[in-house]
Amino acid sequence: GYRAAAAADPQSADAWNGLGWALRETEGDAAAYQAFETSLAIDVSVQGLGGKAATGRKSGRLTGGEAREILGAALSIDPEYLWAIREIGWSHLDDGNPESAAKSFGDALAIDATDTNARYGLGRASLKSGDAETALALFNDVLADAPDDFAARVYRIITLRELDRNAQALRDSDRLIADFPTRNSGYIERALSLLALERRAEAIETYVTAEEKLGENNSLLYWHADALATDGQFRQALHVIDRALTLSGADYSDHLLKSYIALEMKDYATTRSAAEASLATGVSDPWAHYYIAISMVHSGETTEGLTQFGKAMAAGLPDDRIGAFAKELVSAGKYVEAAQLRLQY
Repeated sequence: GYRAAAAADPQSADAWNGLGWALRETEGDAAAYQAFETSLAIDVSVQGLGGKAATGRKSGRLTGGEAREILGAALSIDPEYLWAIREIGWSHLDDGNPESAAKSFGDALAIDATDTNARYGLGRASLKSGDAETALALFNDVLADAPDDFAARVYRIITLRELDRNAQALRDSDRLIADFPTRNSGYIERALSLLALERRAEAIETYVTAEEKLGENNSLLYWHADALATDGQFRQALHVIDRALTLSGADYSDHLLKSYIALEMKDYATTRSAAEASLATGVSDPWAHYYIAISMVHSGETTEGLTQFGKAMAAGLPDDRIGAFAKELVSAGKYVEAAQLRLQY
């Protein structure tokens, strides 16, 4: 294999590039990044630059902007290196810039109109931009050429729900489960479609069935807890999210959901500790700051709570939370502060 090729000829950039792509599949981005670094130290190539940019970004060694600079260098050597053009699109999408992502995927399609990954990417960017009709047409195009494209099928279901075509989303979810019985996405999409149809008990039962068939899984447990919370079963939801937090794959969103559930139970100590655990992962989510602010107000730390609420607003908390936070201040007997909050924002 490529490992043997790199060992036999350690000065072959091609061998190191091959090893990099192979490692990305088997051992992940961090291991692959080192191989691409070695390749580039021997000789500059578009494969080496593309591999370094993608694996560096995914392993957290490079920001999206740094990765795009490297991909731009690859395109200066080969302007029609489609993989790099698409990777620029994916980096923009991951950075929350769907319009820039759409342009990159469009650039790729201008070179090759049959590029399935670029059409799928353009669909994802369109959905993120709020154009669900265009997204649906693009996902349909992808599936016409590649009926078993798993990601396109999942995002087609998500798009159908976005268009309020929930019964169709449910039917597609059932087909996804039938075709991919060992993957959890079909069950998650089925339950979310049932929730959209106000069939909460069936949604919760779907997660129970999925766990019986597939075993414990962080993603399944997260959405199971979310469904229980939506149904007002907060104590059960807390039990399920605590199980999710013990499994690999747990991230800031699991802690954040636990914080929300505890807040609904008026358990302000747990609200705060879970939100702080969410922030400790390195993701500065506005809702984490907001939940901490509420817990502070109800723990007698009004000044600190107001400061924390400012952090939440700066991080992008929706404006409709101003009134909600004022209500929390009033319920804690802080009438003057509630009035001042309205003046401040």
